[in-house]
Amino acid sequence: MEIEGVFVPFSSEGEGQPVLLTHGVLGDLRSLAPAAGELSDAFETITASLPALPAVARPSRPFGTAGQRDDIIDLIWSLGRGPVHLVAWSFSAHSALAVAIDRPDLVRSLFLYEPGFPTFIEDDAMRDAVMADMGAAFGPVAQAVESGDRKGAVRLAIDAAARRVGHHDAQPEAIRAIYRDTAHTLEAIFAQTQPIPLGSSDLSRIHCPVTVARGDGTRDCYAIVSDAAARLVPGAAHIVVPDAGHLLPEQDPARFASLVRTHLMVAEGQKDSAERTAMEAAQ
Repeated sequence: MEIEGVFVPFSSEGEGQPVLLTHGVLGDLRSLAPAAGELSDAFETITASLPALPAVARPSRPFGTAGQRDDIIDLIWSLGRGPVHLVAWSFSAHSALAVAIDRPDLVRSLFLYEPGFPTFIEDDAMRDAVMADMGAAFGPVAQAVESGDRKGAVRLAIDAAARRVGHHDAQPEAIRAIYRDTAHTLEAIFAQTQPIPLGSSDLSRIHCPVTVARGDGTRDCYAIVSDAAARLVPGAAHIVVPDAGHLLPEQDPARFASLVRTHLMVAEGQKDSAERTAMEAAQ
């Protein structure tokens, strides 16, 4: 479909309550397609390739969390499926929070995996720790982009997200193909608009069912932000996934989908809190 002058590919599978899954940096609709397939037995799962274009290519909606928020809103509205269960990973998780705040009529529930923007962290030391870790992880990526080394930038970005040198090169060809096909978005990512300045009071306005999950082996920048979001959203469930990191949704889509399924069943009133606690412990 066309959204604000850009063609946005999307895919839908299954029947039932709609679940929109949104990808992170260096991703497209294929990134979460395996997880969506795991859930399509009980839900209609929708994946889309969210635009990541610089201002020169899309002056009416340059890339950033605000533009992505508006793209997600327009996507839900254009699909005619709202309200949706919104599942967001990494970069898109901040945008998803903004959608839930600004357009609660479009969001049935919210599942966030490792948001990374610290705008709602009020403790200076914690905010500094996030920014320091982000700089250590992605400063070299920015330098590679600036020098024109797009392939090197992709490799550095994926290895940094995984916290393991060589992770990129060890991935299956299908995953590396997604990285190659979306490498051009890095220029827009490092020229993005300022993140939506969501504060703690903004997160307190979210009243739909919310789960915030992260891996126990993820980077500090994701762990600190995820833990803060879980504290600030009223009634949010907080899951720390054993033996997992930032790239869990693409590394182990079945496991990721099981986390989402538990959230969806609770949001749909199919499991009580005791069952949820038991299932989360089993994860």
